[in-house]
Amino acid sequence: MKFSAILTALTATIATVAGYETSGKPHTVDILIDYSIKETPEISQTDVANWVNGQKYTLEYVVNNNEETEIAVVGVTGQFKNPVTNQIVTNLTTGQVGPIAVAPGESIKFEQIVDVDLIPDNYELIPHVFVAHDDLIKVIPCRGQLASIVDAAVSFFDPRLIFLELVLLATFGGIAYFVYEIWGKQYLRGTAPVKVPVKKSGSPVAVKEASPVGSASGFDESWIPEAHLKKNKKKA
Repeated sequence: MKFSAILTALTATIATVAGYETSGKPHTVDILIDYSIKETPEISQTDVANWVNGQKYTLEYVVNNNEETEIAVVGVTGQFKNPVTNQIVTNLTTGQVGPIAVAPGESIKFEQIVDVDLIPDNYELIPHVFVAHDDLIKVIPCRGQLASIVDAAVSFFDPRLIFLELVLLATFGGIAYFVYEIWGKQYLRGTAPVKVPVKKSGSPVAVKEASPVGSASGFDESWIPEAHLKKNKKKA
């Protein structure tokens, strides 16, 4: 196999694969590829992987070369499909691998990191491995893996949530201060009780009580004119 020509073309792996996929014919290869999820190795192809948006998951591949000639693993990609309609939802970023040469009857391992950022739903992940074989870059699809993707639960102590809470608190505080300055002060001034000053009365004037002037008749004679009193006395 002319690996020198293949390795020279590795910088254009994606373009080469695209040309092969559109114009090339299918080739039967005796290459077995399987993978497991590093974070949840107990998940098999019959199980459903529970993934969270914003997290990264590592696929650990094992490639077995049962061909009579040497092969080379040169890249990996994949896609998320709708498991019901089989329509492609999104493609994974194509990553270059090695190249890693695999002798006949041998196996190698490599990893692929998958960034999960999808609308919460059920998907089927189908990875694809690029293999150089017989002077061609061949795309070998792997088994599908069902995955249920959900959004991450927001913690009360999440820095993003704390920042949002501070922003809202500052906003409401500013609005409250503005309302108080515009209407609050005037309202409080209009409803506050007014203290009326009490005028103090002057010092009490002592009233001298007139001593009653007694008379034989038994009534007060102080108000009777003196001339009249003298006249009455003469008559008496």
